[in-house]
Amino acid sequence: MVAVELEVLAKKFDRFGWDRDRNSPAHDRMITDWMDALQDFPLDEVRAACRAAVLENPNRMPNEGHIRSHIMAARKRAVQHIPKPEPEYHRPPNPTAQEKARASELLASAGFTPKTFGGSPE
Repeated sequence: MVAVELEVLAKKFDRFGWDRDRNSPAHDRMITDWMDALQDFPLDEVRAACRAAVLENPNRMPNEGHIRSHIMAARKRAVQHIPKPEPEYHRPPNPTAQEKARASELLASAGFTPKTFGGSPE
């Protein structure tokens, strides 16, 4: 389908003696170059980029690099419109005196005594 898009563009601009060169090695190579450069993009993006390239510069036949750059620019614009998620910050709650006492009880019942630096284990 990319080859069809290339042929449509070539016929619009009537460049390179398109019909005269049909089935020549150079013609086949040109089509292959386009397909290799644009094979990873959905056809609707290729078509939209072809339209954009023609509208941007109606006197010039775009090449596969122009089309690829139009696709990437359109993708960049689309990504810029996606709102960025707000980072969630979870602040640990300050333990109450009761929670500290309960934690100390649990540690003592498990036989664990934390080392302290001269103060109480709280």
